[in-house]
Amino acid sequence: MRTRNYLLIICLFLTFCQGCVKELHELPPRPSLVVKLNGVEKDSIVVSPGEEVKIDIDFIANKGFIQELYVKDNAGTYLKGFPLTMDSTELHNKSQYSYSFRANDYLPEGGSHYQTYNFQVVCKDNNQPKQLINKTITILVADELKSYTVTLGAQGNTEHGHFLKLSTGEVFTLAQVQQMSMEELMEIELCYFYGEEDEVETYYREQRLYPLLGTHNTSASWGFIMNQYDIMAPYRIPTLNAAITEGSYAQNKLGFIQASISASQTYIDVYKYTTDITYGVSITESTHPTWEGIYVINLQRFSQWPDRNLYDTNKAVFRVKELVPGKDGYITLEVKASPKYLY
Repeated sequence: MRTRNYLLIICLFLTFCQGCVKELHELPPRPSLVVKLNGVEKDSIVVSPGEEVKIDIDFIANKGFIQELYVKDNAGTYLKGFPLTMDSTELHNKSQYSYSFRANDYLPEGGSHYQTYNFQVVCKDNNQPKQLINKTITILVADELKSYTVTLGAQGNTEHGHFLKLSTGEVFTLAQVQQMSMEELMEIELCYFYGEEDEVETYYREQRLYPLLGTHNTSASWGFIMNQYDIMAPYRIPTLNAAITEGSYAQNKLGFIQASISASQTYIDVYKYTTDITYGVSITESTHPTWEGIYVINLQRFSQWPDRNLYDTNKAVFRVKELVPGKDGYITLEVKASPKYLY
């Protein structure tokens, strides 16, 4: 008797499961959403500030009619004209509806630097049970860094210049810099120096990247090294001496652009569409770049010197492609730099 009861229970259970499976198979198909960003079918896109983004959406009820559809912006607000329901003229007895708009019309000031914006798209049908599909359209607005390859010569190299303006990629020779005004000198962001063992102390030996002048007289810089050692006299810049004040730790008079260089574990191509390049980078500064090393530079231009707390910031990343040692050698950098002081 007990065995017969067990068999009866199992049969009832199997009958119930078959009914559930049948119900699942009989569910109407879900609606479809086809999204195109600038003519290409995809749900996300990376653009530079101000670049136009056109969004085309096809709402499709694969069975029955569309009951409701809408598009919401980054703040969760309906776009103008939404939501649409099956009672509206636009959707009455329709199984497909198309809509296009410019995403830029809904981005603040055309999109801020390195920010993500989302649009939510929803389509419901009128079947029983009703089916729904939704998608999130993601737009990343990010600066594309200026890319170039540049070779800097060490102080004794007569073929390549030693002074670099990172934001533009301009390189200047010693002869050019020695003729510059103070205002022009203050636009130089990086200098390449090679310290020979018999010429400088250990701290300044081998390949080095320095600012033209540090925040203080004794800060590591081109100006300090050239004035510290008599053997470096041929590489001095006369106009620069006007910014050097007396005293072992005196602050310089003008506030030259400063460069903090840190090693990065991120491959350089990852930085293509962003100026947010210091995230996750080691805070340990490195003025001693090595071959194939990847480095991030944080540049500070002081707006109200000598107040060191007020400054604009620019950022760049570089990879050392080639390195020839010696004061007559050179260093070749693959650079990605923002053309403006944005922060």
